[in-house]
This record gives sequence, structure tokens and C-alpha cells, in this order.
Amino acid sequence: MFFRQKKICAKACGWLCKLGLFGMFFLYASYGYSEELADVRVDTTQSVIYCDISSEIGVEKLKLALKEGSLMTYSWEIIIEENRDYWLNKSIGSVQLSRQVVPDLVSRQWLLKDSTSGITNATLSTHKAISFLASLKNFPIIDKSLLQSGVSYTIKVRLYIEEGEVSDHWWDAVTKLGKTVAIGSFTLP
Repeated sequence: MFFRQKKICAKACGWLCKLGLFGMFFLYASYGYSEELADVRVDTTQSVIYCDISSEIGVEKLKLALKEGSLMTYSWEIIIEENRDYWLNKSIGSVQLSRQVVPDLVSRQWLLKDSTSGITNATLSTHKAISFLASLKNFPIIDKSLLQSGVSYTIKVRLYIEEGEVSDHWWDAVTKLGKTVAIGSFTLP
């Protein structure tokens, strides 16, 4: 009798493990990569490597939220990795920044806040507010002296979109699910 109960428990645990792995795969598949990845345009001609990134993910939601007067935050994470043929890619570093659009309903304008520079601008144009959040133009990502000549590198860009006030809790590192919106690669001459 005891051995039969042990077998039933083992089968139940096996099914629960399989179900858990399937759930993790589903989360990775649905949140890990977006359907349409944008290209990262990289400028390697200067002493600092710059990139241009534009994402169409969440733009329709962003338009509606701005029309309703909601605060929107786009948090960007740019990951630089050295490509390896026979091993996992080596992480070189990452850059994180957040941009925020705060509506001012009295003056009917939007305040554009950039976390990297601390500069706040104001605009009356919805198009400029959307472009401010959903794209990075000529953004510095890494000093060229930290990279090796002739080596191939990959840039992955993850985007976290939040509506309303941003919360900083310890569980955010686990529960925040961003989307990979762009992947690019380059080789230094």
C-alpha cells in the first residue's frame, strides 16, 4: 500500500514539474521576444559607440494613454555581448535608462523627462512625446576602448512599459516582464 502511494506521488510530482517547465517556456516565449524585432543601427566611427533604436511596441496604447492624460514610462535596457562560437556569449555590459512623459492637463502639454541627463522639456505635440519615449537617437552605449578589434558583438534591447507611477519594490526584478524589441550586431574593424 505504501509503495503504491509513493508511485502516485512520484507521478503527480513529475506532472507538476512538466507543467511548471511548460509554464516557464510559455512565459519566455510570449514575453521574451516580440513578433517583429527592430534593427539597431550602430555608429562605430567615433571613440564612443552610438546607436539608433526605434520601437513600435505599445505605440497604440501610448497614444490612448496620452490622450487620457496618463503618465507613461519607457525603461530601456541595452545589453552588449561578445559573440562566441562554442560557448555562451560573454556579457560586456548594459545600459539602463528611463524616459517619462507627464501630462500637464491645464496647459495641454506634455513634460518629457529623461533619467540619463535629468533634462525636462515640454511639448505640445503628441507625435514628439511618442517619439521621445519610443525611440533613441544617437544614444551612446559603450566606449570603443573597452572592445576588441575584429570581434563580433551583439546588442539586445529590452523595453519595459509602465503606465502610471513607477514603483520600486524588491519583487520588481522578478515580476517585471519586458520585451526584446531590437537586436543588432557589429564587428569592430
